[in-house]
Amino acid sequence: MINLALGLTLLLSAFSFAAEEPPTILVSLAPYKFFVERIANGTVSVLLMVPVGASAHTYEPTPKQMVRASTGNIWFTIGESFEAKAVPAIRSHNPQLQTVDLRQGVDLIISDPQSGQCCCNTHCQDPHIWLSARQAKTQVKTIADALKQRYPTHAALYEKNLEALQKELATLDTTITQELVHLNNRTILVSHPSYAYFCRDYNLKQLSIEFEGKDPTPRQLTQLLNQARQEHIRKIFVQPQYSRKGANMFAKELDATVIVLDPYSEEYFDSMHKIAHAIAD
Repeated sequence: MINLALGLTLLLSAFSFAAEEPPTILVSLAPYKFFVERIANGTVSVLLMVPVGASAHTYEPTPKQMVRASTGNIWFTIGESFEAKAVPAIRSHNPQLQTVDLRQGVDLIISDPQSGQCCCNTHCQDPHIWLSARQAKTQVKTIADALKQRYPTHAALYEKNLEALQKELATLDTTITQELVHLNNRTILVSHPSYAYFCRDYNLKQLSIEFEGKDPTPRQLTQLLNQARQEHIRKIFVQPQYSRKGANMFAKELDATVIVLDPYSEEYFDSMHKIAHAIAD
C-alpha cells in the first residue's frame, strides 16, 4: 500500500508539472524565436521549425518535428513554401492551431521572376522581411497583439516588452543609417538574394549570383561578371545556408574577398550590426 500510494503521488506530481508547462509557440526562422522570446519573457516555449544552418526555401520538417509541433498553440508564419504543407498536417492532429501571418501590415517587395531576385513563393513575395529593422517593428507588434489576445493575463508584460523592443529596433535603424550614409559604392554582390529589404532601407543595390535558386547560366554569368566589374565589387557575401561554389568562382574572377554572414541568426541585433559593418567596412 505504501508503494502504491507513493507511486500515485509521483504520478499526480508529474501531471501537475506537465500542466504547468508554458504553451508552445511555433516560428519558422530563428530571428522570430528571438522576437517571441523577448516579448513573451518566459511565458511561452518557442519551437523553431527550420533548424540552424538549413535553407527555409527548401526545408521540410521531419516527422519528429511534426509530432512536437502538433502541440503548438500559435504558429507565426512568413510565407515560406513549406508552411503551406505543414500547417494542414499539424491541424489534422490539432485543429486549434492558430496561424498568424507576420506579413500583415508589412510593405512587401514583389520580385520579378526574371530579375534573379528572391522569388520563393507563389506570389513572388520576398520573405526576408525581418532584415528590415523598420518592417520588424510592425512584425513584433503583430506578435505581441496575438500573444495578448491568446494569453490576456500576461497582456501588460507583453505590451511593456513590445515597447522596449520597438525602441531598440528604432535605435538599430538609426545606427545602421548613420553607418552607411556616406558609403560610396552602394552595390553589394551576394550568393543568395536575402538583402532586398535591408537594401531598400539604406539605399543599396543587391546583385545575386544565385538566379531563382539555381546557379547562373553561362549568359547570366557573363552579364553579372561584367556588371560586378563595372560596380568595382571587391566583396562577395555568402551565408551558411547556401552553396558558396558560385561565390568562390566569382571571387577568383574579380579578385574579391568572400565574407560569411548569417542573416538567419537568432542573435538578431548582433547579426544586423555585422551585416552593416561588413558592407560599410
